[in-house]
Amino acid sequence: MYQVLIVDDEPIVKIALRSMLDWGALGFHICATASNGEEALEMAGRFHPDLIICDLKMPAMDGIELIRTVRERGMDCEFLVISNYEDFNYVRTALVLGAADYMLKVSISPEELSSQLEKIRKKLDDRLEADRRKQTDVMQESMAHQERHSAWRDFFTHKSYALQDLTAVTGLDPDSLGPLALCQISFDWHAQQLETLPPIDLIRSTLKNALEQFDRRRIIFFSSSNTLLVLPQSELALHQNTIAGLAARISQLFQYYMPLSPSIVYKDGIADLEEARRAYHGFQELLELNFYGAAGLMNASELTAGTSVPDVSYKELASEILSLPSDFCLDYAVNRVSGLLDACQKQNVLPARVIQYFVRFLGELEYRLQDVSAPAHDQIVESAEFMRTAVSKEELERHLQDALQAVFSPAASEACVSGQYSPEVLQSISYIRESYNHKISLASVAEHVGLSSGYLCRIFKEETGVSINAYINNLRMTRAGELLMDKNSYIKEVAVSVGFEDQLYFSRLFKRYYGVTPSEYRSAGHS
Repeated sequence: MYQVLIVDDEPIVKIALRSMLDWGALGFHICATASNGEEALEMAGRFHPDLIICDLKMPAMDGIELIRTVRERGMDCEFLVISNYEDFNYVRTALVLGAADYMLKVSISPEELSSQLEKIRKKLDDRLEADRRKQTDVMQESMAHQERHSAWRDFFTHKSYALQDLTAVTGLDPDSLGPLALCQISFDWHAQQLETLPPIDLIRSTLKNALEQFDRRRIIFFSSSNTLLVLPQSELALHQNTIAGLAARISQLFQYYMPLSPSIVYKDGIADLEEARRAYHGFQELLELNFYGAAGLMNASELTAGTSVPDVSYKELASEILSLPSDFCLDYAVNRVSGLLDACQKQNVLPARVIQYFVRFLGELEYRLQDVSAPAHDQIVESAEFMRTAVSKEELERHLQDALQAVFSPAASEACVSGQYSPEVLQSISYIRESYNHKISLASVAEHVGLSSGYLCRIFKEETGVSINAYINNLRMTRAGELLMDKNSYIKEVAVSVGFEDQLYFSRLFKRYYGVTPSEYRSAGHS
């Protein structure tokens, strides 16, 4: 039913119009009546009529002003005006303003009113059908856009996704692209130290601002943490730009608007999409180098990730340290480890390989010493666990030093470690263990305990030796390892169940912790 509002200052006219015919049979329902334009505006705002039948001459606000005001307010309805013989100029103005038609008040009949309503209903039906078609077209285009976007994402993230499947979905002619440039924008939210993540719409709008000249169909949003740009070099040249210059502009915009410091990897001179996919997977290793500090802009053509710790094997390092007099072992080991970490940073050794190396080094030390005390053994085990979740070189080095201190200077180590945690830290640990599988942050832990974030962060680290974020991640990764032993579980489900909405970030952190990807971990049958 289309809703009708009748507006006339003469009650007899309103009564006559209501009773003149069967409105429902014609597809209309009288939702309200009003005596002047001001009342009609209030009723129109309340009932949203499809048709307003109004007199032209009324007190307070006449019909012409009513039509004009309704149009200015963006109300989408039809008008049928009622006039007298002498109102011709008013009628003409009403028609110019968009009224559907007019009727002379002295000669309104059921037949004429029915005829007018049928014409207006036809117009309203046509408009409704046009709106439905438009909504359908918009929905179909949106679905097609999502399908194309998913195809791009699947092509780059899954090596098994065939190029011909991408072209079938997107309608792309790969041969028409020419040489390509690739750019990935990534945010390590842990490194940003943000209590809340910025809205993904803000991230997208910032990127679109930087890329307003380019074809946005090849802006691939993986998540709030990762975005990939695939641009033909000819398109960059057309706008007198380079991929290095574009990457620098994107970095500047994020720092200006939010501020955020993204890690951006880029490369040009890529022959085709297959090579672009291989380059993208190489980008993932370079992004791991944020472990050593904010990487900023990285030209993938000039960087190579190392795969082994330089200079010495972990067994040789253990032998080297243990060959010294016991009084010199600790200082020498601390300095040697620090030097090795600096060398790893200079040679861009992958963090997972560095962590794996030093975990094995601690195991080798304990194996060779044989008479390690129980407290020292516990410290080695704990340090190794925390090292697996270390998200920075500094954090890894600190846990290594704790283990070395416990091995080579147990008295000093025990003097530094408190046997009891404060009530606030114990309460924090309890809350984290109960809530780690949900969205949890330093701010939420501090609010639960009733302390400021800064103070809680300081005492937690002093008493436990690790940051709150590291403690949370350690719990999450331990649980993830257990869940992945179920061969029927999906990696995305495991990620969500331990508190990660972003599967890519979960996989990256998991690899830092275990030295392998989640799928490799499960395939190897770890226990």
